[in-house]
Amino acid sequence: MSALSPPAVSQQEIPGPFAGQGASVIIPAYEDTPRLRRAIWSVQQTADLPFELIVAQSKQCVAKNRNAGLARATQDLTFFLDDDVLLPAGWMSRLAAVLGRAADRGAVGGHLTFPNGAPQTRRPDLRPGELWEVTIPGTCFVYSRARVADQRFDEEYLGSQWEDTDWMWAIQARGLKTFITGDVHAVHDHQLAENRWLRENMQRFLEKWGRLPAPEEVAAISPEQFAQWAPAPLADLVRAPRPGGGGAAC
Repeated sequence: MSALSPPAVSQQEIPGPFAGQGASVIIPAYEDTPRLRRAIWSVQQTADLPFELIVAQSKQCVAKNRNAGLARATQDLTFFLDDDVLLPAGWMSRLAAVLGRAADRGAVGGHLTFPNGAPQTRRPDLRPGELWEVTIPGTCFVYSRARVADQRFDEEYLGSQWEDTDWMWAIQARGLKTFITGDVHAVHDHQLAENRWLRENMQRFLEKWGRLPAPEEVAAISPEQFAQWAPAPLADLVRAPRPGGGGAAC
């Protein structure tokens, strides 16, 4: 077993069943990109528990990369992160603490926002201390491998999407609950792109489970709302210099 990396900041003590544990942090990625390297940097700068960082990078479907990461992981407490997230201080210990407060909590995810702070979920008002029981996305979440009987991801889902919803439903079928917590707000720098596997994956999910999730069962805003978001122009982020000034105003 490889040694865990020490926390990047002051180590936080987690009360409950995960006290004293380290964590496996897994980032599945299709290819090496600046965003992936930024996500790695974000983990390394904010981790407040002993951890091992596993980047499962290969040009195969997300489910296979997730499972490849799990095959290398050594810890029970497991975090999955997309390769386009930016993490706040305390995210690791806070998610783990929420997970540990009840034995029927299967997975706990962070509240996701766009880079400008606009929410990516249907609950923009989720406050610290609040929990929302809902099927969560696979973007930023934690779970105990022992608690979910080391549930793996269905590799019949091609490319990306729907494999995470399938996994959440599988652990819900075991009697476990999935939540988003207002204690962690993570930036998901997601850019909507055409997904040629989306319809096929949706059909696989429907055939497997007999129905698709109702809108109120999922956390994310609609694809139409995702498509409406765009980064602000640089001119809106940096005010023009004042006459006679030496640069942008603070």
